[in-house]
Amino acid sequence: MTFIDMLVTLLIATMSGMGIGSGGLMVLYLTFVRGAPQLVAQGFNLLFFLFSAGASMVIHLDRRSIRLPATALMIAAGLPAAYLGARLALRLPEGIVARLFGFFLILAGANGILSKQERKTKEKS
Repeated sequence: MTFIDMLVTLLIATMSGMGIGSGGLMVLYLTFVRGAPQLVAQGFNLLFFLFSAGASMVIHLDRRSIRLPATALMIAAGLPAAYLGARLALRLPEGIVARLFGFFLILAGANGILSKQERKTKEKS
């Protein structure tokens, strides 16, 4: 790991603590800059996310900004879905997984941009 890798990791972890979708950024960095295969980057990102999310979760729990009943329901639905998604990703060709990942990043970005424009339009009304 280089000094640049450490700086990028620090930046992405900081963004993760702020609630910014850092997972996509880590995967992009690992695939485009470091040349990691898509599935390796996604696997590393999952491990990275456990620790970065865990650290920020302590603060959010302390501030009581996490609704525990809703979180329990999401975990109950998310665990089996994540397991099935991981199994599917390992069965699909890597190119399809990369394209799906890119599609969902574009979709999330478009949603972020459009929801900001919608809010600004409502504020002007």
